Amino acid sequence: MAAPALLPDKIVWKDILKSLANQQCVLLIGPDLLPNENLFRDLLHHLGLDPQDIPASLPRDIAMVYPAENLFLFPNDAARTRTWRRFEEFYDAHFNKLRPLYNQIARLPFPVVINTMPDLGLRRAFEQDGILHQFSYYDYRGTPEPHDRIAAPPRDTRLLFNLLGVLSDHNSLVLTHDDLFGYFSQILGDKKLTSDLYIDLSHTLRQATDFIFLGFQFDQWPIQMLLRLLNPDRNKGLQYAVNPAVAAETRVFFADQFEVEFVDGITPTAFLAELCTRWAAEEQQRQTAGAPLKQTLRDWLRQGLLARILERLGDTPAKTDADFQLGRLNTLRRSIRDGVVSSESALIEMNRIRKAVQELIETLS
Repeated sequence: MAAPALLPDKIVWKDILKSLANQQCVLLIGPDLLPNENLFRDLLHHLGLDPQDIPASLPRDIAMVYPAENLFLFPNDAARTRTWRRFEEFYDAHFNKLRPLYNQIARLPFPVVINTMPDLGLRRAFEQDGILHQFSYYDYRGTPEPHDRIAAPPRDTRLLFNLLGVLSDHNSLVLTHDDLFGYFSQILGDKKLTSDLYIDLSHTLRQATDFIFLGFQFDQWPIQMLLRLLNPDRNKGLQYAVNPAVAAETRVFFADQFEVEFVDGITPTAFLAELCTRWAAEEQQRQTAGAPLKQTLRDWLRQGLLARILERLGDTPAKTDADFQLGRLNTLRRSIRDGVVSSESALIEMNRIRKAVQELIETLS
């Protein structure tokens, strides 16, 4: 018998809020975040392919498409490169659709957000909103660039982690069956998530008590493998999969093997909106209860909420310095939105502002 799905009113929101406050709730986002949309199918349309007319509609640069696995077969490396170059324009358009959802994610203090899409849309949203974070990605063929390595534990700076590579580095992407084989050979072999490159991420995953999955295709075996890698001990308190479209037998498998609760009747956007509302109320309650200002600001700093901190410091003796730093931050945000500063330069400047903000917080009595 299929495992019964939860309805939204059966979600244990108070436990999720508690794990958020304790930095023990990890968010994982998949490719199908929008209702009635399939990212891979939309990508095929962008490439001029009709998913219903394969292989007849294949262009010269694509030898075969495997929609069930979201994979391609290319006739040669040059064809792969030419196809990859068309991905960026597709994901730029997709970012505009997902921006409201990314804004919701940014408002919630997940210490780690694991993204199985290869784009940088979530990173761009955090940058444009002036939220301090670090970004890294898993590269099964090599080593991430120095500025994209995990530099600090997620408990100190929120981490956005692309699990299946990054669009700007096409050698890190999993596009073919050969790529997929190479990926699992590495992530199950010498380049485990417990390796030195990812040890802070691995520690946070072990300490997490709750996982939330949004937009995943759980019928695909690679997703089942990755879930096992992320939670090898099956010891999480809550694991929610929101609005998944999966076969009944798959629900049974995940309920038994991974204790995942499937939630029907709510979209990822609606789920996050509800969680944002409850989190805001929780924060308001803590402040009303008289939580010390310095501790509140330290919590906000850990969440990367620099603008909120500086606005709050405007009501303290540190107002002059806070206004100056807020001006720096707003100038940086405009530069990011206008595309006149690189992500690496923006991160350096944001870390300088963070250091100044931290010093202002510590001057409070």
